[in-house]
Amino acid sequence: MLMPDLHFEPAYQQGVEPITPAPEEQAAIARAFEGASSVFGALSTLRTRRMGLGYQFESGEPETFEWSSGRTVTQPAGPLAYASSAPPVPLSEVEEALLAWAALGPNGVVLADVPVQGGLAGLVSWAGRTIPASSNDLSVDLFVINDEGVWLYRPAPERLAAVEIAGPDDYWKILHWYRNDRVQVSDRRPDVGWFTAPEGTHNVNALGAGQYNLNRPGSTWFLPVGDVGLEWFNMLLASYEWSGFYLMDPDTQKSTGVEDFIRPGFLEVGFPVPVFDDLVLLLHASQAACSVQNIRLASEALGLGAWPVGSYADDLVLGAYPEVAVGLGFDFLERDPDTNPSATVTCLGKPGVKEPVVVPSPQFPTAADAVRYVRSLRYGPGGQLSRDANWAERNHGPYQSESMREIIEHPKAHIADWVEQAAVATVEYIVAKHGCCPAYVNPVRAKFSAQVHHVDVEYYRRFTTGNGRPYSITDAIAGHFADWHPGMADPTGGER
Repeated sequence: MLMPDLHFEPAYQQGVEPITPAPEEQAAIARAFEGASSVFGALSTLRTRRMGLGYQFESGEPETFEWSSGRTVTQPAGPLAYASSAPPVPLSEVEEALLAWAALGPNGVVLADVPVQGGLAGLVSWAGRTIPASSNDLSVDLFVINDEGVWLYRPAPERLAAVEIAGPDDYWKILHWYRNDRVQVSDRRPDVGWFTAPEGTHNVNALGAGQYNLNRPGSTWFLPVGDVGLEWFNMLLASYEWSGFYLMDPDTQKSTGVEDFIRPGFLEVGFPVPVFDDLVLLLHASQAACSVQNIRLASEALGLGAWPVGSYADDLVLGAYPEVAVGLGFDFLERDPDTNPSATVTCLGKPGVKEPVVVPSPQFPTAADAVRYVRSLRYGPGGQLSRDANWAERNHGPYQSESMREIIEHPKAHIADWVEQAAVATVEYIVAKHGCCPAYVNPVRAKFSAQVHHVDVEYYRRFTTGNGRPYSITDAIAGHFADWHPGMADPTGGER
């Protein structure tokens, strides 16, 4: 069986050797942590800046997207017609590493300050990241798309310290995670771009009307990809254990196979399956949104342009329609239209890269396989509630040894056996009726992302208002090349 996306590594800490950044790398990371704008300062100037070096739009001239779809397209001429006179300048490794860390990088150990009698067992992990997550499930990974191809950034769910970046002696970790916990998935950009659409259509633009420069050379497209299935299964366990409601078939208004558990003190109130699926999708969306906002704030501080993007068809980007675009090349389950209640696609992920919790799948053929896997994440060897190679002991937190022992031995720190049985019954019911579980939502989503680039200052000088300097150009943007690329000629003609 392939390694699941979330797995603990009890020997991780012993295997990490600090690296020594080059002096210019250390200085650059120090500038980001010590000299950048405050959060409130960044919020005051935070804007979406869509025009980067080497970009263009509504020029009225045909252009062939040789780097992505291969299509020749023409965006009709308009009042904001512009073509950058500067060549694209890709982000440096340090810039990308800082942005990836801001997006969802390790920042230490969570506090896990949830009462044992109030659902502490619902947390999937205690590994802290720069963003919150439903039950801290770490279900969202970051795909980094640049001129070198597609990369998966997924630092291990292990921590070297309770607070990872406590000072200059820790700056090396930013590069360590980017170099060692990033895996190349493809050596080229995905074949999606503006006006990617089925052959024979004339006004279909699956990437969105405003995304002319999406996936363009010189840019880095940060694409959070979430395992909605993991969130679904963990939420099912937590709901049955703590909330007292059961999933209900909206067609019959009866339970999804859990009649034996409907009684006082166990499951008592019905909750429609599609409403539950929507709730889980909202939880995923909040995690992805936090990641994108962090990228925006970090870009603002570094003097880069960040462009949040969400109007594209993410199933197309993932690879659901290979006859239109291969995209990221993920696999999909062939579903029966007659039993697919929301006509949604069901993504099986990409072997060895991103494998969601979905039944049936190569990773989880049966309901029991999926439910037991999700339940075991906290109790198996290396987990935070495990008696074997306990996560909290080797990661030095969050709880002191005596408190940790009491937590592990408390009955409510362990998901009850009946909860697992009821969850398996529910999943079996949904699979029997709809062919898979989750049934109403795609178990993999990549709907909200951010593209980052060096800002084409000339565009904003030409079109936007300001006294002397356009209000859209901050000191950080105007001085970016002098600060971050010393020795390189400034293609923007930036002035502080």
